Amino acid sequence: MSGFEANFDGLVGPTHHYAGLSVGNEASQNNRDGLSNPKKAALQGLYKMKALADRGFVQGILPPQPRPNLRLLREVGFQGSDEQVIRQAAHAAPQLLSAFSSASSMWTANAATVSPSADSADGKVHFTVANLNNKLHRMQEAPTTSAILGATFADPRYFAHHAALP
Repeated sequence: MSGFEANFDGLVGPTHHYAGLSVGNEASQNNRDGLSNPKKAALQGLYKMKALADRGFVQGILPPQPRPNLRLLREVGFQGSDEQVIRQAAHAAPQLLSAFSSASSMWTANAATVSPSADSADGKVHFTVANLNNKLHRMQEAPTTSAILGATFADPRYFAHHAALP
């Protein structure tokens, strides 16, 4: 069986916003508090993906992750219905709400390390999810990214999945 390369892009989610969350990233800092248009951003991404597919590239799409991350908001102490949790966080800790609403999972280049089958001892493609623990808004992505990759590349004859490193 011969191998092939595939490109995967993350679809922008509806909570996309410019909050300057990535400290040390000049583009992130320079666009802080800028106006965002999640629908337009998602459409731009889809047009780009279609352009690649039209040129013969194997193109995949990874869905946006559920945001805001209500589980994490509850873990840090907010209580009540989903709406109440969001309102409480917006009032008491808007920076946490922003981080836990981040659509940054669209940046799939940081999602995982992929080892091609040609480079692995067992001839399988290996996925090791990135932990991204150095950025508050990114550290929440690993469990969902792992689940998405596991579902997308599910056949154990060809794929192996590894947890994020601590």
